[in-house]
Amino acid sequence: MGHSLREIAPIRTSLHDGTELLLRPIRADDRERVKQSYQWLSEESRMNRFWEKPRELSDAWAARLVSDDGGKHLCWVALNPNDFDFPGYGGGSLWVDDNQESAEISFTVGDPWQRCGMATLFYSVLYWEGWNMGIRRLYGYSRIGNDAMVSWWEGIGGSVRKTQRQYELSLNLESPDRFISRVSYNLASGARQVEIAEWLRDWEEKLSG
Repeated sequence: MGHSLREIAPIRTSLHDGTELLLRPIRADDRERVKQSYQWLSEESRMNRFWEKPRELSDAWAARLVSDDGGKHLCWVALNPNDFDFPGYGGGSLWVDDNQESAEISFTVGDPWQRCGMATLFYSVLYWEGWNMGIRRLYGYSRIGNDAMVSWWEGIGGSVRKTQRQYELSLNLESPDRFISRVSYNLASGARQVEIAEWLRDWEEKLSG
């Protein structure tokens, strides 16, 4: 499987609950959009994502989120295709290490749209794009008490290590086509892995069509 989803962005799709989305890479001119989207986060969600909970996202944080950091930051956002004034539902990022083979992954989803499959959708995009960039391992960090993130990470096949201050998340990647094949013929595959495989098939079809 090759080719970048950026070649066909923006991509119009929908979640299983019918929520219509427009997916595309983040742009430098999205800074204000990012700051507005921050307002959809509860204090708990702000802590889970940014490890702090100011009422407004700082200019420095917003600038970092929209920057490609010399090609080391990959971020996709989900917008409302029917309302371009709406700031967005959320986004997912990869922060690529200097070795170019591993990357830290993170997600931000507005509280009204959490637990609707949004993070799994972002993961499928970052999985596809990251693999084609040479990324073979993903990792991340989660606050103690963020049991939803731990459950989700384990559900996609990742491992979790608990320390005194945080959860350390890790996941070794396999090629998207091998992942699809393995999940398709493994009746024990969990619901999240099946959902990821469905998204990956969708990306393959869109790129080949």
